Amino acid sequence: MKTKSLLVAVALLLLACQPKKETESEMVFECNTLDLRDSEPACAMPAPINETVKFVPPVIKDDAVEENSQANASKNIESKNKKIIKDGSISIKVKAVEASKKRMDAIVALHHGYYENESYDNSYENISYTLKVRVPSKQFESFLKASENCEGVITNKNINARDVTEEYMDGETRLSSKRLFRNRYNQLLEKAFKVDDIMAIEEKIRALQEEIESQEGHLKFLDDQVTYSTLEINLFCEKDITKPTIIKETFLSRTKTSLSNGWEMLVSFVLGCVMAWPWFIVIIAVFVMITRFIKRRKK
Repeated sequence: MKTKSLLVAVALLLLACQPKKETESEMVFECNTLDLRDSEPACAMPAPINETVKFVPPVIKDDAVEENSQANASKNIESKNKKIIKDGSISIKVKAVEASKKRMDAIVALHHGYYENESYDNSYENISYTLKVRVPSKQFESFLKASENCEGVITNKNINARDVTEEYMDGETRLSSKRLFRNRYNQLLEKAFKVDDIMAIEEKIRALQEEIESQEGHLKFLDDQVTYSTLEINLFCEKDITKPTIIKETFLSRTKTSLSNGWEMLVSFVLGCVMAWPWFIVIIAVFVMITRFIKRRKK
């Protein structure tokens, strides 16, 4: 009896385990179909990834300090690229023009300058030297102070400073664009075969070359004006002119001069009449002829 009960129990257990195995096989089949359809398996669990990440604390900057540094950098760049033309004029009244001119020669040589124009004038009232001096712009202020410290009195002074940075940058931009257009036209000229096309392209290149040369000359002029400052100096001194003494005439002296002047007028009138004697003869002859003609008409 015991063996029969054990056999029945084993059979029941086997019957109970069979559907479970079928469900497991169905689940495995479904998982396999999902693996074939999808790129990522639904049943497989991803393996854990072990990574170590280092945490770097952020660097906290002061906004005010950063803005000030950027502003200072931009200011330094602008100050380096500034194009400023300095020029002016000054008039100095001196005691001796020649000695002042020699002192000015020494000052100009000391500041590495030169005379662009020099003129000397010796008029009735004064003696003057007009000097047009070119000095390096970095030494303009020291040269101006040295000129003012010369012996003499400053009667007129005028100093100007013009910022031509924008004009210079605009000129450089236009020059670069014109050079690019010239290069493109040169490339087209190499590929052109027709005579009309070649002539038209060469005409464009010629016009662009003239504009480029003109722009380059203007930029060179601005560079020269920026590199060397101009100061016109007028050294002059007044002459000692003795005024003539005015003598007051008396009544008798004025009477004598009047009589002499009247006699001279009379003599000149008589001489004038003597000089005009041919005209008197002509007038008399014409008068006689007219009177005779009138008498004949009456008869």
